[in-house]
Amino acid sequence: MPCDDGGVPSVAFPSSVSASSETPITEPLYTYDIDREPSDCIGLYPKPGCGKAPTQAGDRGGSLQYATFGLIIIGLAIVFTVIFRNVIRADKRKATEVADPNQKWSPRD
Repeated sequence: MPCDDGGVPSVAFPSSVSASSETPITEPLYTYDIDREPSDCIGLYPKPGCGKAPTQAGDRGGSLQYATFGLIIIGLAIVFTVIFRNVIRADKRKATEVADPNQKWSPRD
């Protein structure tokens, strides 16, 4: 967007950002919360002694994770029970229709 005087507008930096080059920040971006050396613990599988115990319910291995797992198992059990009951009911209905084609089923069966 052009300025009123026809020149190129200047860019104003916020007070926390300066246009001059400063020395780079040498703090690590991530720190590991473990007692051992991080290079000993990094790998495909978690190694013994690496990591930390859960301190909150939502942490890995916390009570909320176990509750979620339990709810998933209960939900799967309900789904498979309903499917199993409906398959058995359909098999009984077909067996009865083959044995006596004139028998009518009620909507509840």
